[in-house]
Amino acid sequence: MLACLAIIACLPAIAQHKWKLVWKEAFNGTKLDTSRWNYEVNDHGGGNHELQYYTARDTNVFVKNGLLHIRGLKEDYLTRHYTSGRITTRYKADFTFGKIEVRAKVPAGRGMWPAIWMMPTDDKYGGWPMSGEIDIMETKGQYPDTLYGTMHFGPSPPHNRHKGTKTVHEAPNGFADGFHTYGIEWKKDTIAWFVDGRKYFETNKSDVTNIAGVPYPFNERFHFILNLAIGGQFVGNPDDSIFPKEFLVDYIKVWEPARP
Repeated sequence: MLACLAIIACLPAIAQHKWKLVWKEAFNGTKLDTSRWNYEVNDHGGGNHELQYYTARDTNVFVKNGLLHIRGLKEDYLTRHYTSGRITTRYKADFTFGKIEVRAKVPAGRGMWPAIWMMPTDDKYGGWPMSGEIDIMETKGQYPDTLYGTMHFGPSPPHNRHKGTKTVHEAPNGFADGFHTYGIEWKKDTIAWFVDGRKYFETNKSDVTNIAGVPYPFNERFHFILNLAIGGQFVGNPDDSIFPKEFLVDYIKVWEPARP
């Protein structure tokens, strides 16, 4: 068993030689780099009946000691009773294919919904979900031991589809016990999901195109979204006693396939 574990531990390093690092965000400095990131400011609820108001205030999104902090607060702010942060790289860092790793620490607590995901930059096939969505990771704060990786695709609601799975980290506080590395390997016609170097799910073009009239949207360029949602249909109402809560991101790395 020890020999097997040693071999498994070496696999990510061996695989990494097949890739060339092309983009990295380490969240150095004292503020978010707006040449790379956009703030979203809205109370739209993300289409999921979420409860937060996303702001560009440094009380909700800030960089400190090499970490991005996305902070959820219980406070009355304009039209909402909670605030949080959501940032994107649209038109500033857009990618088609690659190996992606994000080292992050998720919060625990009922109603917390941290997510690392990607949306299409150009909406080539139409609005959501026809042009696709790649959820690199999501957790439910009340069940922090369970990680979700998912792809969403057309046709339009209510006939939209998704394909994904979940994996469990058996620890007292689940994935909220510390930093973990979440990622995908995204190639032409396939996407595989990883956590801490372990693959736990894979999809391919046939999972989408066997549905009549639905094109495969995942060979186009996508951008990153990082956010901490509060409430909504995925996680339910929050426990107001747990605030403030923070979603911490250490780094994002993107590799492209290395040419021979």
